[in-house]
Amino acid sequence: MTRRKFSENFRTYGEWLKAQSRDTRYGKRIIKMHERFPNLSLKELRNVTLKDHDLSTKSWKTLSSQEKRDRNLAFKLLREMRNGNYLSHAVEKLGIKKDFAIKHLGTNLYKSGGKWKVTASDSLEAEMSMFVRGEGLRSIVTISSKDRSLLGKHFSLVSKALKNNDSSVLDQFKDKTIVDADGKVHYFETNLDRLYEIAEALEEPEFLELYKY
Repeated sequence: MTRRKFSENFRTYGEWLKAQSRDTRYGKRIIKMHERFPNLSLKELRNVTLKDHDLSTKSWKTLSSQEKRDRNLAFKLLREMRNGNYLSHAVEKLGIKKDFAIKHLGTNLYKSGGKWKVTASDSLEAEMSMFVRGEGLRSIVTISSKDRSLLGKHFSLVSKALKNNDSSVLDQFKDKTIVDADGKVHYFETNLDRLYEIAEALEEPEFLELYKY
C-alpha cells in the first residue's frame, strides 16, 4: 500500500519538520496537532480542531451506547495514568490505541516534556449507581472526577458496612451530597437498616456495578 504524502512538497512529516525551523506559532501548532493526529496530512492539520475529534465535552445523554461504553473504558485509562502508568503501557494493558485516548479524553490528555500526561481532575460526565437517601439505588449522571471518586468510596464503604454490620464507616457521608448533570442534589444513604433492605431487594447484589454500561 502506497503511503500518502504529508504535503505537496514533503513526502513525510519528518521531512517537513527538518526542512526549516518550526519555532513559529504556526509551526508549533502543526507539531502539536501532529502529536495528536499523526495520520493527518499537513492540509488537514492546518484545519483540524480538537473539537472535531473530541468526545470528552459531549454530555452523557448525547452519547451513543457504544460511546458510553468507550467513555467508561476511558475512565480506566485515566485511573491507570493517574496511578503513574505511561500512556503506552496503559493503552496496551486495556487493549486500546492512542487515537482512542485522544478522542475520548480530549484536553485531559496532554503532552509535557515529551511525555503524555493526564490532568489531575476532569469534568467528564458518567452514569453511575448511587445509594440515595430516601430513594434507594438510583442511576445518576455525575459531572466530575471528584464526584466519581466520592461515589466510588461510598459504594465501597456500603459493602464494608453491610458485611461487618457497622454503620460508623458511613458517618463521613451523612452531610455529603452529589449534584448531578441536571442540577439535582442527591444525599448519600447512610442508614444501615435501609441499606440492608436495598441489598435484599437486589436480585444479584454481588454483581452490582458502580458504572452503568
